[in-house]
Amino acid sequence: MRIIPPAFTLALMSMSFLSTLAIAQTDPPKTGDESATKKSPAPSNWQLKTLGGMQFWTDVKHSNGWRIQQNSETGHFRLIDPNAVRFAFGSRQQCDAAFSEIALEEKIRPLKGRIVILLHGLMRTNASMAPLGEHLRKNGGFEIVNFQYASTRKRVEDHAKALSQVIDNLGSEVTEINFVGHSLGNIVVRRYLGDQATTNQPVDQRIKRMVMLGPPNQGSRMARLLKSSLSFKVIAGASGAELSNSWRQLEPTLATPEFEFAIIAGGQTDKSKLNNVLLTGKDDFTVSVEETKLIGANDFQVRPLIHTTMMKDKRVFQDTLRFFENGYFRSESTRNPLTSLN
Repeated sequence: MRIIPPAFTLALMSMSFLSTLAIAQTDPPKTGDESATKKSPAPSNWQLKTLGGMQFWTDVKHSNGWRIQQNSETGHFRLIDPNAVRFAFGSRQQCDAAFSEIALEEKIRPLKGRIVILLHGLMRTNASMAPLGEHLRKNGGFEIVNFQYASTRKRVEDHAKALSQVIDNLGSEVTEINFVGHSLGNIVVRRYLGDQATTNQPVDQRIKRMVMLGPPNQGSRMARLLKSSLSFKVIAGASGAELSNSWRQLEPTLATPEFEFAIIAGGQTDKSKLNNVLLTGKDDFTVSVEETKLIGANDFQVRPLIHTTMMKDKRVFQDTLRFFENGYFRSESTRNPLTSLN
């Protein structure tokens, strides 16, 4: 059933919506003395575990858990290992040089074979996608690139450019690339594809399939309703604004994948379940089922999932792996391609 609350509770619902999203970790921007020019030697570095601050850092290179990241506020880079210990910082060139030395000394092998690139949603970090990645690694034999980006600090265009750098640096031993996006992560992939088309660059031929989890493919009514909320503006940042009042400008830059893709939408199918009164039809309390649809999907299904936790659902794990292996969620006979938005 759908319960309509009194009007004065709208503000409380807005705050509840925001509180269900991951709170940004607060690693303040680094000071100017950590920046460096291309010609300067790398600054002295203490190998200490970083304090977090993932909302300020975006990956530009991945290699077996090692990452080079750029700070959204200062523009400087850092090199961290799989345990988030910082091994270098400064310019991109300095971090690349440091990694080359470490890779040679430690015999770090490049990524190879089939990989899956995971992309988290707005106001989340790559930790939210880690359980799904581990399932795909253990049960599907995929190598995992769990892409981290400063979702609230930069625009979708910036996230897409960083994703492009990661893909360009995967190396020749990678033979197959797949994507799993949650929420905004899907929009980042679509912007990456749109940018490739705009600049007449061929899409990497190694890309095979993609699974979209709760994607706001038709924009986000919740974001539009909350766009005037100061808390939403502060927490959701630039990308949140693009999903709300700037969606008309963003949408034309997004491409529909030409490779196989499928969508898992969250919708409370049981009549006894509550739905978000601010949305129309079935929903996952953040994105409606209709908003997730994109013509061309090879398979589409609705499960009783909540937007903020759907990527941790074991049924989603199984369906995602099955689609990567076979091109459908359950079976070829039950595959549900989207040929229209009706």
